[in-house]
Amino acid sequence: MTEIIAAHHCNVRGLCKAGSIMAWVDIAAGIAAKRHASSPSVTRSIDDVAFLHPVKNGDIITIQASVNKSWKTSMEVGVKVEAQTPLTGDRFFVAHAYLTFVALSPRPQPKTYLGIKWVEHRPTRVPGLIPNSDMEKKRYEMAEKRRQYRFMEKNKPDLQSIRDLMRDWSQGLKEHAHQHTAAIKSHPAFQPRASVDEDRQQNDFSYINNNSNSDERRGGGEGEQSSSTIVDMSGEDETTSITADDQEQQDLSTEHLQPPKRRKRYSIDPIMRLPFMEAPMETTFAEMVELVMPQHANTLNITFGGIVIQWLEQCALASANRLSRAYLLTASIDSLSFVTPTHVGDVVTIRSIVSRAYSSSMEIYVSMEAENLQTGETNFTNDAFFTIVAIDKDHIPVRIPKAIPRTEAEMKLFEGGNERRKERLEQKVELINLVNSSASQGFTAPYISIPIASSE
Repeated sequence: MTEIIAAHHCNVRGLCKAGSIMAWVDIAAGIAAKRHASSPSVTRSIDDVAFLHPVKNGDIITIQASVNKSWKTSMEVGVKVEAQTPLTGDRFFVAHAYLTFVALSPRPQPKTYLGIKWVEHRPTRVPGLIPNSDMEKKRYEMAEKRRQYRFMEKNKPDLQSIRDLMRDWSQGLKEHAHQHTAAIKSHPAFQPRASVDEDRQQNDFSYINNNSNSDERRGGGEGEQSSSTIVDMSGEDETTSITADDQEQQDLSTEHLQPPKRRKRYSIDPIMRLPFMEAPMETTFAEMVELVMPQHANTLNITFGGIVIQWLEQCALASANRLSRAYLLTASIDSLSFVTPTHVGDVVTIRSIVSRAYSSSMEIYVSMEAENLQTGETNFTNDAFFTIVAIDKDHIPVRIPKAIPRTEAEMKLFEGGNERRKERLEQKVELINLVNSSASQGFTAPYISIPIASSE
């Protein structure tokens, strides 16, 4: 599957959004799953995804998907993402993802409510998979290890408290402690315009000032030596006059005393300076509401998993922008599972908050719930953690403020950030090593080994 990155896939700096890439990944994986199962399949879960290289506007992206292993009603699909720059011909690795799909039985639409509940989303058996080559056998073996790891991840800490808190903020049941009223600014078109006489007086005044400044720069009478004057601002009336030659000699004499310039790890752009050193976590709260339309769903009227990730990323970027005044780039997405599906006509509400901020990166917690407008029933669908990096126009990391928790729910979310970050960094290093080793061995696709916790 090949796609060309266009402007609507990118942010303001021309870098492709992670949600756009994941939408293509979900489509490619879904096609592979449906070809194997010969029946409609839906996304059940997505493992951790780390983006090792940004993709720019105009690049050509290539996505390869294949079924690694199948079980009774589910199957794992591995997807490799590469990109190429057309002008230079450079080809680079972008990301690797593992998705779990469940095959559903295409049954006729029942006419009773009980019949709808009985056959709705009923899984069906999928054919077995027999590996042939060494590469397929290795994928087959590691797919089972990743499946066991997913079962272990179901015991993750319960974050219902922070979801309830964000719902209260959304519905106005609880006000923000640091909520400020937005300032009213007048539109430039409605500001009173100066009269013609005032404009002419202002132009004459600026012309006189420019002439006086040019006379001062030319100096006094003839025979005076031009010099650069340095004024002592310590409050004394004396001024010290230093000629340009003396100043140059002084600079040369002190040049060897200055330490050598080092390349800075973080951006020194004055526009990207820190607006504040820290901010409460609740000030980064953001909310989005989307209506599931037919173009967002598959043939079973179930929302595509890639579309859901796109919405989650947009809300995460909104929270990140409220903490950092810089350009943002998604670095990774933690594993997420779709607890309940969403259908055409449902209204999904997405809420996000910065769970922890580091030097130039931040972790964003995003949750999503769906509401059936016909029955009024609201269900929790899924949640995820996004890692977003703040950069400047030259793609250099920018320092960001700290997010300070205030409530018990925020503290619980904040304390787990370091452990989650440690796991991401370990998996990223492992991914890089495996990509390099697979390339040296001539494999067409890299393998990712998920560490399995010991039973001790």
